[in-house]
Amino acid sequence: MSPTIHHDRPPLVDCDVHPMLPRAEAVFPYLSASWRRHFEAHGTRLYARARDRYNHPNRTHRLDAVPSDGGPAGSDRELTVRSHVTPYGISAAVLLPQEPYGITTWSDAAAAAAFTSATNAYFEDEWVAYDPRFTLAVTVTSHDPAAAAAEIRRRGRDAGVVAVQLLLAEQMLGSRWFDPIYEAATELGLPIIYHQSGNEGCYTTSQGPAGGIPRSYGERHVVLTQVGAANLVDLVVGGAFERFPGLRIVMVEWGFSWLTSLLARMDHLWTTDPAAAPLVRRLPSAYVSEHVTFTTQPLDETDTVQELEALFALPGIDSMLLFSSDYPHYDTDDPDFVLKRIPRSMRDRVCYENAVATFGERILAARG
Repeated sequence: MSPTIHHDRPPLVDCDVHPMLPRAEAVFPYLSASWRRHFEAHGTRLYARARDRYNHPNRTHRLDAVPSDGGPAGSDRELTVRSHVTPYGISAAVLLPQEPYGITTWSDAAAAAAFTSATNAYFEDEWVAYDPRFTLAVTVTSHDPAAAAAEIRRRGRDAGVVAVQLLLAEQMLGSRWFDPIYEAATELGLPIIYHQSGNEGCYTTSQGPAGGIPRSYGERHVVLTQVGAANLVDLVVGGAFERFPGLRIVMVEWGFSWLTSLLARMDHLWTTDPAAAPLVRRLPSAYVSEHVTFTTQPLDETDTVQELEALFALPGIDSMLLFSSDYPHYDTDDPDFVLKRIPRSMRDRVCYENAVATFGERILAARG
């Protein structure tokens, strides 16, 4: 299938599209015989939502993304192309498989590695090979860094693979626990995508917001950015960017409006007491602007033009922002609507230039 190019606007890279398995058994052909017998006998727990701490007040998905056969929203590749990729002229869609998000609650590291690897293989064969606009972030969990690094090296050079999706449990991103993963990713020139798993604040094995357990889904949703902000600070203060100068982090679905105050506080505290962070050798904000990008979804709702302009007032944000839709979730951002809210002076960067700088030219290779 040939990509549709909209000549009336720049190329568009969507950095957050969630493909789903039609059913867990779809990956069984990609498992070894022993692991297949294991999952056939013991089953899988990928959709933990029925037992989450909070009830979701809405559907988690768009109704128009549900296939005619009644499968999960986002599980039909052709429907995704027809209803999202082609109509909006998306030149490249970064696929972030969602089934592994439930795997983060598993206690069996070997099982987690086997099922995640099979999921990666499935989406390479069934989605990336189906349409050149589909690109894949190879997913790894934090259960076993050595196994995760091996998976990155196994698939990181495959056609259509543009990033690594790293799913967290208790460890923070700045921990040396992740060094084997960072080493493998930088070796292959692949950025690390950090996307919330939906488990934050729900399980004892997951990170949670400050101040205790929220009372409801809404309260959790309000304070969830604390988890992303804390991991960003941990990356800088923990010295990850000094250990791996080529490391790039893409923070997806964490917002970005909180950056202004957070970076100012980090810079002020480091300037007044640099000895408190001996692994940091320059302004913390410099590491962030050089190594980290953020996505537009969810773009904060504003009431006035002045408030909207303030979202983009942070110096350097024009080179740190990537477009994302979060398709096929219920709160998918319409590209045409969102791009009209982006200042015209930075629209090309948000649409594709920053994506090329982050993922490399391979992200737009499908355009020919």
